[in-house]
This record gives sequence, C-alpha cells and structure tokens, in this order.
Amino acid sequence: MNGLLYTLTLEEPILASGLGGEPNSAQSLLYVPGGALRGAFIQAFDGKMDADSADFRRLFLNGDTCYLNAYPLVKGERALPAPMTWQVERKPLPNAPKKVYRKALQGLDTKSASFAFWTLTDDILHSVEVDWQINVHTQRDAVRGRSTSDAGAVYRYIALPAGMQLRGAILTKTPEDAIALKNSLDGKTILLGKARTAGYGAARIDLKLLPNDWQEWKPSGNLDGDVTLTLLSPAIIRDGNGQYSLDPTEALKARLGHKVTVSPVHRRAMLIGGFNRTWGLPLPQMTAIAPGSVFTVSGAEVAGLKILAESGFGERQAEGFGRIALNLALPKDEMIAQDAPIDVASISGAALPAGDKLAKQMLERLMRRELDEQVISAARSLATAYKGGLPNSQLSRWRIILRDALPKKDIQRVSEFCEKSKGKPGWKKMEKARLSLGDDKSMRLTEWIEAMLKNVDGLTQAFGKEFKPTMKLGTVTLLASDYYDEYRLRLMDAVLAVLSKQNNTADEDLKVEGGSNG
Repeated sequence: MNGLLYTLTLEEPILASGLGGEPNSAQSLLYVPGGALRGAFIQAFDGKMDADSADFRRLFLNGDTCYLNAYPLVKGERALPAPMTWQVERKPLPNAPKKVYRKALQGLDTKSASFAFWTLTDDILHSVEVDWQINVHTQRDAVRGRSTSDAGAVYRYIALPAGMQLRGAILTKTPEDAIALKNSLDGKTILLGKARTAGYGAARIDLKLLPNDWQEWKPSGNLDGDVTLTLLSPAIIRDGNGQYSLDPTEALKARLGHKVTVSPVHRRAMLIGGFNRTWGLPLPQMTAIAPGSVFTVSGAEVAGLKILAESGFGERQAEGFGRIALNLALPKDEMIAQDAPIDVASISGAALPAGDKLAKQMLERLMRRELDEQVISAARSLATAYKGGLPNSQLSRWRIILRDALPKKDIQRVSEFCEKSKGKPGWKKMEKARLSLGDDKSMRLTEWIEAMLKNVDGLTQAFGKEFKPTMKLGTVTLLASDYYDEYRLRLMDAVLAVLSKQNNTADEDLKVEGGSNG
C-alpha cells in the first residue's frame, strides 16, 4: 500500500467542531476530519496549486489520494472508534469487584452525539481520555474593542488541548506521490478548525512513509462465511432514490455483488457538515452512519471484501469517509482483576478505589475550582485601592504577555518583560497605581508584580485563611503548590482585568454625567 503516516502535534488548541450543541458555544470533535486536513495540506503545499495540473488534481482533487481522519494517539498507537456493541451507558463503579466485565468501555455515554475511541494491545483495552481545554470568551464590540450591553454575549469553547498528538494516514496512488507530499509538507505548521485568529488551530505535521504491510485495524480470523463489518469513520450512503440512508445494503451490494445480505447489529446516525473557507459558506448538511456502527455481511467473496477494506465505500472516500474493519479483533468478554484487595474511599456518595486515575482527576478539578475562586476573590480585594489613571492599552499589553506565558507557566518570560519595561513611560504610570493589602495597607502595582514574580508568598498571602493547600482522597494526595507558578500568572492577569473593568465603569459613568448635564 502506498502512502504516508502523519502525526499531528497540536501547538495550539483546536476546534474541529461538529454540528449541534449550544448556540453560544462550540465543542470540538475528538478527532480531526480528513476533509479539514486535506484543505490545510493544500494551503501548505509547496508545489503548483493549479486545478489544471494533473499532478495537483491527483494529489488533492480527483479522489486518487485519500486523507484518513486524524485519531488520538494512545500508547503510541492510533486509536480507532470503538464498536457500539462494546459501549454501555454509565454505571456506578463497583465497591470491590473480583471480576471486571469489559463488555463495555466504562464511563462512556451512548446517548452522547460523540463516539468513543480505543486501542487494543495484548488483549488489553485502552480507552481515550482527553483533558479538554475549556475557555470562556466575551463578545466584543467591533468599534469600541470591548464588551458592551449590546455586544457582550458570553460563549464557551471546548477544544482539543495543545500538546495532544493525533495520527492518520494518506493513501496515494503511487510511491512517487507519497514522496512528493512528504517533501512538501513534512515538519510544517498548518492551521485547522475555527477561531484561528484567536489562538486556536496551529498544529505541526510529521510524515513518514507507510509500511508495506500497514493495515488500519487488527483482524481476527478469516473472511469466510459471515463477516462482521465495523465502521472506522462516518459513512455517507444513499438509497435507491438518492436520499441519505442508514441502510448500507444497496451500497455494499454494488461493491460485493447482489447475493450479499447485510444485517445491522448496532448503528447510530450523525450529522455531517463543515465550512468552506474559500467560499465563506457552510457546507451542506447530511446524515451519515456513525463510526462504531456494526453490521453482519453474508455471502461475499473474500477478494471483494479485501478490496472493500482497502478503499472503503460510500461517498467522499477521499476525505476519509466510509472506512471499515472486517472481523475487528476484540478483547475477551471477561477479564480477571488482580487478587489484591482494593481500598475504597468515598466522595459525594461515590465509591472510588484509592490511587484510581478518576480520583486524581476529581481532586485536580476540585483543586482548580478552589484556586480559581481564590484568584477571583483576591483580585477583587487587591483592586479596591485602585483610583484609576492607567490606560487600558497598557493593561492589555501586560495581559497579552501573561496569557502567552500561561500555557508553559513561563515566569521567566514575564520577568524579562518586567525588567525591559522599567523606566519607560508605561512603567512610571503603573508605579502610581496602588493595590490594597488589607488593614489599610497598600502597595504600588509595580512592586506587587515584582514580588509575585520572585516568589509565591504574595500568592499565598492573597488567598483567604480558609484556603486548604492540600487535598486528599484515599491514598491520592494533591498539593496546591504544584499549581502556584500557573496561578501566580493567573492572579496577575485577574488583577489587571479588574483594573481594566474599573476603568470602563468610570468611563461609562462620565458619559452618563456628561449626557445629563448637556
């Protein structure tokens, strides 16, 4: 098989958003569609981008080259959509089971519009868990550059996090096509998804030639007799009347012969859409069969099944739609857990094994919620001594540096910016602003920033007396000090945000007074 394996490393969060959800928010899919990748690869291509060129058409336009979806990497392997026959609704964790039944991916929600991913190594099932990056944004007035009563809607983006890696494949007609794409695209940074001008969408692509024996899935048994067909990507199918359908029988008969019979085992529908950035218009929406749907195929010849597995079926195959697995290897129905006793801790009425990953995740969320609340409270308290006078442009300049430093918790970068700012007019203006330390004490804003950058004492002193620096669940312990570098930056940003908001409030008050006197 000719082609390339590509690995995407997200340099920024990515919003590869699907359809549905709340109108004022966007949630990314758990993968990057092949169609979006093909468009990004075209933009990054070094060769001649001309639809009249036979080479360009073969690489990107006429369907000879197929761009498979980028799925998450788990244990160094490309994950695949989990068969729906192995998904169940969420159930409470057992207190101390001696046997763990894996006829499910625990924790999945089959009522969700999304679908689950897994990998299988040595008969061990690994499910995909993603720490989504959630950012809350406020709509800004295009003229004033800030939110107003008329333009101030709050919306939320749930994106794939920076640093995440995904993998897919590009299937080419010839080895020469694969080499041409590799020479042109390898190591480049491409842009994907929504909100590209707002700090989303950058990803680095690394390419290597596809091994000759590469197969998208791990087979189990031969293809004689009844064969289980599992969808590895959405499949767009039409019935005899040209309408979108959830029944692949006609499409499979056209490929495998009219003697074939197809029986659904478990299937689900999903909506497919998109956006064409060249046109500036949304793409037509259509109904597709969701990944993980399972069918039984009888009466097909082995040769025809192998060809079907290599090419896929249905529409838009060049964008990765219609990929299938035949007799997909599955873990055993029942797996024996370790004989060692399981310590159980209780939180909010739910039983959790000590040291469990879920317990650590719950503790981390609780810790972050507590730290976020402390930051908001401390920022408001510190800003009570501020009397105005700082231009919002100066505050915004500092906030940009702080936000850029946040992903890597780069205190040093902010410290260097602080040193370069000393003696400049903006710094002198900041020296006149004061922050409240309580008990009628105050400090210059510049002195407070320098103190925050040098040590964490300013952070811990700003937090309330009831703040708990340690959280424990069973044998899992989480220390707030592990987050202090990040939250020093967050507190500085929050303080500057409050000062900016006070400036805006003062401006509005002046306008009201001026209007009444006029």
